[in-house]
Amino acid sequence: MSAATEAQAAVDAQRPHVLREYALLADGERGILVGPRGDFVWMCFPRWDSGAVFSSLIGGSGSYAVTPRGRCVWGGCYEPGSLIWRSRWVTDDATIECREALALPTHPDRAVILRRVIAREGTARIDVVLNPRGDFGKHALRKLSKRDDGTWTGELDGAHLCWVGGQQASPQADGHGGKALTLTLELPEGTHHDFVLVLAGGEADRAAPDPDWAWQGVEAAWRDRVPELERTVAPRDSRHSYAVL
Repeated sequence: MSAATEAQAAVDAQRPHVLREYALLADGERGILVGPRGDFVWMCFPRWDSGAVFSSLIGGSGSYAVTPRGRCVWGGCYEPGSLIWRSRWVTDDATIECREALALPTHPDRAVILRRVIAREGTARIDVVLNPRGDFGKHALRKLSKRDDGTWTGELDGAHLCWVGGQQASPQADGHGGKALTLTLELPEGTHHDFVLVLAGGEADRAAPDPDWAWQGVEAAWRDRVPELERTVAPRDSRHSYAVL
């Protein structure tokens, strides 16, 4: 079994966790649940009540996973006053973070998903699997192709997909009649790698933004949206509740 196939099998084999172990990313139009091993287990697109493109939480086959290779201790936290999440894993020889968010400002027919893998200590070794499937896992990604610049594109239930950062990925059979993009990423200590996934329906912009520019935008948007709430009993918790609402 190849490393890519093993990575997909590991994602498929994950059992659901209790809900308190999932993080929520959201942009007001839609949300994503992130599992403790870096797997997106739930996302409806384009809106909260649409069909799910990631649905492994309820046994569907769609997922998007950035997972440390080998055994690890996991954790994570939200950046204050935001729904920017930082997954954190300590492996036998590395400390790895994955910063992730839905970009802001948002659009009803366009979702921009940001993921930045950071090697804090040691060499980070990460398995990545991108396997969106329409209507709760029923429909595979179609017209999958890679441009000369390494950007992957495809179509999924009327939406267009664009994925930047997976230049070295390769298509693999996902065991459900479709193709998953898989790769193994190795990062030296102190470096990072960005992934940007765009889902766009209708006439919405299909191009992926520059990662640095997109991160600056989402940070600024959350600063504008969530007040300091310094006069509350627990300002940090109050700000997080405000962000969720």
